[in-house]
Amino acid sequence: MFKNFVIGLIFTAGVFLPSFSDKSVATPLLKVQNSLPYPAADNNGDYRIVNGNSGVMPFVWEVVDPEGLNVRCEDRTGDSNQMDILNSPVNRVIPNGEKFDAVGIFLDRRGKPWLWVGSHSMGRYRCWVRANKNYVQPFQRINRNME
Repeated sequence: MFKNFVIGLIFTAGVFLPSFSDKSVATPLLKVQNSLPYPAADNNGDYRIVNGNSGVMPFVWEVVDPEGLNVRCEDRTGDSNQMDILNSPVNRVIPNGEKFDAVGIFLDRRGKPWLWVGSHSMGRYRCWVRANKNYVQPFQRINRNME
């Protein structure tokens, strides 16, 4: 009786669609939540942290600006430990296609997001690049678990 009854399972955008000849029935899958923070660009191309309530979100990023990416660095010793991104001088340029580590995303005094460049938050210099899809794109999460 069921020999000619063909069931085709199609997986599309998180929904199984069992096909019974010419009819389909949508069955939602159990949605798995990603609780780890990740970057997402808004309508202006500025990256924000999703699932995070602080700026820390270790990621590897890739430069996509054909002209390269300006890196602003500040000396953290003495009175200069103010985290004034906008007044920090351009220290170097990261070439297009190069990947770099970033500690997370932080906002300047105008509310614009910047990536804290480097693999950790310790050190004399703190360096920044704009967190905007015109300049960078997320490449890979950095796993900081010490298990």
